[in-house]
Amino acid sequence: MNLLEKFKNIPEEYKIEIIALLNNEENIFLSPSENKLIFNHSAESMEKFEYNYLSELLEHGNFTKDEWILIDSNFKLDCENAIPTDSQFYRTKNHLFNGNNVNFFPFNDEQISQLKSHKRSKLFLSYHGYPHPQRIMFLHELNKRNLLQQGLVSLLTKPNKDDFRSVREKTMSENSWGEGSEYFESAPHLLDIELDGDWFKPLKEDMYTDNDVYHSLDFPYEHILDTFFTVVPETKYFTIENNAKLIFVTEKTYKAVVTQPFIILGRPGILSHLHDNGFKTFPNMFDESYDEIEDNVERFNHIINQVEELCNKGYDYVRDLYLESFDNVLHNQQVFMDKKDEQYDDVVDNLIKDL
Repeated sequence: MNLLEKFKNIPEEYKIEIIALLNNEENIFLSPSENKLIFNHSAESMEKFEYNYLSELLEHGNFTKDEWILIDSNFKLDCENAIPTDSQFYRTKNHLFNGNNVNFFPFNDEQISQLKSHKRSKLFLSYHGYPHPQRIMFLHELNKRNLLQQGLVSLLTKPNKDDFRSVREKTMSENSWGEGSEYFESAPHLLDIELDGDWFKPLKEDMYTDNDVYHSLDFPYEHILDTFFTVVPETKYFTIENNAKLIFVTEKTYKAVVTQPFIILGRPGILSHLHDNGFKTFPNMFDESYDEIEDNVERFNHIINQVEELCNKGYDYVRDLYLESFDNVLHNQQVFMDKKDEQYDDVVDNLIKDL
């Protein structure tokens, strides 16, 4: 009996919990040598307590530590059986270079001239998809501080969806925000896409080459041309007491890194991780000490205050900082291009080929 068959025979209550941690049973498979059972969590990130729970469940299923490996995108998951991977970087890079829908990367000379001279209608760009609590909190603050009108801001969810309603009500209640605002009642707020039944599709037929598909990696050049900086609402934000070690960089950050100055609503340490990988950030525009703040509320307030302060400086001030920062954007594009090419689907295969 091989290890995959052994897994299928463990008690059902353990197996259900393990599959839930991995999101899908298809993410569990044998290594090429069949000496290891691979748990592929490369598209997401696992907290330390989740890893400990996975390890405990496998132990109950009579798996030893030398029989399994976890592939995960949490760079701070320093555990015996975990291998970190930057699969989201390769996912983004593959799409920017090989996808049908993004045809402006890297910037050419004409685009660089246009980006430096074009009159913007907004100051910042911020894409919000799934209504995670930190995004609801952030959008609420933007609305309360009259900053929404200064940005291109999206919120893709629908107000009658149970997940949106429950997250919003819980978030508002926990933060003493009462009923919230009309902004959430009128969701979704769409930029380049429209609601099509239960899904979204491009708003204009010529917006993207593939007109029937909306993808989280797609974004039009017009949004970059019409704003000066991006506020990135990352997937992971809240640190857990005594367990702040989680770095998960998604396509949301990488899209901003190679197109504009940015500030990240995310876990502490994410800017440091980008620096370690050769990317430049924008301390001339933002006080980036937020990257070292582990307290969730303090970090949140620091970030929203930075956005407000910059917007209140006015158009000319923000434009001048943007022009001053533009070489950093071009540097980041070059770093992005210089990193080795690896197909997203091959990342895990290359990690486990010798296991």
